[in-house]
Amino acid sequence: MSSQKGWIGQVGRVGMGLLCLPGSALACAVCYGDPGAPASKGLAWAVVSMVCIVGLVLSGVVAFFVHAVRHEKKTSALEPRQQEH
Repeated sequence: MSSQKGWIGQVGRVGMGLLCLPGSALACAVCYGDPGAPASKGLAWAVVSMVCIVGLVLSGVVAFFVHAVRHEKKTSALEPRQQEH
């Protein structure tokens, strides 16, 4: 039990030490570096392309549901209605 308490204490001390580090030490080279660097520009284009891909997929899902609703309305209007007795 005492070895477990020692381990937890060490993890807590390391965690507190990491919280005290300056923010620039935690940033990666792309985030902290020059905004005009090729790596930063490439990362920006990667984010833009991923947002575009997600937008295209979501618009395809919306288009499918719009098509399904329109198709259902069209087929239900063509079917003869049966009256229940």
